[in-house]
Amino acid sequence: MRKIILLILLLYISGCSITGNVIGEPKLDGPYLVTKVVDGDTADLQGLGRVRFSGINTPEKGVCYYSEAKEKLTKLILNKEVYAEKDRSDKDKYDRYLRYIYLNDTLVNGVLVEGGYARVFDKYKKDTGRYEQLKKLEEIAVENKAGVWSCN
Repeated sequence: MRKIILLILLLYISGCSITGNVIGEPKLDGPYLVTKVVDGDTADLQGLGRVRFSGINTPEKGVCYYSEAKEKLTKLILNKEVYAEKDRSDKDKYDRYLRYIYLNDTLVNGVLVEGGYARVFDKYKKDTGRYEQLKKLEEIAVENKAGVWSCN
């Protein structure tokens, strides 16, 4: 019994749960300067490379709300320093880094979802550490018929 209590205490102090999920503040790398916004969910970060915003999907070129999503991301982060949090997978099939991006203390991925500029990428929910958090923000966008949720 004493060993179990010590193990639980050690896990609590180390900031990890038994399932391996981080408890508390995210582990952030950076700062990285955003040198280019490729589209609504992809950007180039100096010192890291091309980053695909994890857990979200914005419209592709030619689809309703593509321009608005890219413009929003550009206004938010271009030529600014951001921090990156690694997701469960390091890279996608196109060799882009999968990251949650933070501007100051704000999760940019979440801003895009809540504002209706992006949908949560349900296809990769098992590989998305912040899936539930993003889905709650998506509910707000759906309820408000914001952005992509207003497209026919």
